[in-house]
Amino acid sequence: MEADHDTTVQDKLTIPRLTFAGEADRIVYGENFGSVTVVIAGVLRKHKQALQQLGWDVVILPGSGMDHTKAMLPETVLPLIKPWLAANLLK
Repeated sequence: MEADHDTTVQDKLTIPRLTFAGEADRIVYGENFGSVTVVIAGVLRKHKQALQQLGWDVVILPGSGMDHTKAMLPETVLPLIKPWLAANLLK
């Protein structure tokens, strides 16, 4: 990972950390937003090992239709976050 403000503060974080995305999590912004594409799942895959070394739990939610919108639905998020919180609040 490139050194930036995020990586320089990682050793100061003392809380459990979780990041997740759907395996098809990719957002295409229109011309009003610079016509950029943000491939969230791709970034997490690319940096997964480095993130884990920094203390992050990284989860890629499976399913070819698991895009950004589906990955953020309560029925997707809650089964992931509830046990993670229960396990990590006790640490």
